[in-house]
Amino acid sequence: MKRFVSLFAALGLAITAFAQPVLWNIEHMRAQANDPALEAPVAGIIRDAEKMLATPIPLITDKQKTAPSGDKHDYFSMARYWWPNPDTPDGLPYVRKDGKRNPETEGMDRETLGAMEKMLTVCALAYLYSGKEAYAEKGWEILRAWFINKKTRMNPSMQYSQVRMGHNNNLGSNSGLLDGYSLLIVPDAVEILSASKQAKTKEIETIRAWFADYLQWMLTSEQGQKEDIAPNNHGTAYHIQVAVYALFTRNDSVANRYLSSFVERRIMPQFEPDGRQPKELARTRAYGYSCYNLKHIFDMIDICRLHGIDLLADPEVSARVQKAVDFLAPYLGKQVSAWPFMQIADWQKEQQNFCWILYRANRYFPDKQYLSLFQTHNTAKPSARYYLIY
Repeated sequence: MKRFVSLFAALGLAITAFAQPVLWNIEHMRAQANDPALEAPVAGIIRDAEKMLATPIPLITDKQKTAPSGDKHDYFSMARYWWPNPDTPDGLPYVRKDGKRNPETEGMDRETLGAMEKMLTVCALAYLYSGKEAYAEKGWEILRAWFINKKTRMNPSMQYSQVRMGHNNNLGSNSGLLDGYSLLIVPDAVEILSASKQAKTKEIETIRAWFADYLQWMLTSEQGQKEDIAPNNHGTAYHIQVAVYALFTRNDSVANRYLSSFVERRIMPQFEPDGRQPKELARTRAYGYSCYNLKHIFDMIDICRLHGIDLLADPEVSARVQKAVDFLAPYLGKQVSAWPFMQIADWQKEQQNFCWILYRANRYFPDKQYLSLFQTHNTAKPSARYYLIY
């Protein structure tokens, strides 16, 4: 492991040189704006944005179910795989049924946050590729509603995320920080929309301050500290969020620490030399969670490359990531019965999620047949926005 640490130590100063952290390669995205191959996805994102101009912004304060705190500004979701206890009169404490979604969790802030993420993504991309100020205006309305306006903004914590009723005094669980992955696109959106006439320096700094508070909560809360040591996709997602928010808020020491420790803490312990991810394969949705964790790995690979760091420069790291893709690839286009582990639902959906991993992996491993596999099995429309993002 020493060689991974020394690699990042040598590159540490390069990390702090970037003022705006992004997951998306915005410079590349701007450069390809007139690429004929992207005509369909650009047209698609413009169509979606036009529809969203008249769509009300999903607000966290519009919830029907309020967090135990009684504050509608507190994010509130219930753990998806936890159900009422059949052995107690009041159903408490809830019991876990891994992979089986409790319908009680529907209509809560997890869905609201996801809807906001989609709307903000569409508006930012539409503005990036068209320059139309109406899309930027809508984007800024969303940002103000969620991070600036005191009447509607979200409190900067996930204290009541993925609550397991009857456990921990009905406070959230460490798993709830996964919900916050939807916030990861906000720095990218701010970067894109900062070029518009709607942008105000004071508002950008207010959003940055919100994320500084949220980062501090992630680092110091019991939920955050437990998620930090999670040895599976939870720890991976937490690690990436901390790194991005630290970069966005110019917290150089935290950013350096999390970027420099990613290989040692996440890739090497989680991925076997043959590409297996034991922690994910133990789940009842083993293919889905293997894809989920691998998607996060590619997110971090992209983030680091944007900041002058090549996670795949070390042959051993590169081999682990490539083998992880290769481990899942043979089951593409097969029936779920061919998969030697459990996948109790969403087989076709996860197959398509894996297709986009292949699309991204082709950029780093162009000598493989990943692009051909993607083209053979991908069912997304030519207008899919992932063509713009990835």
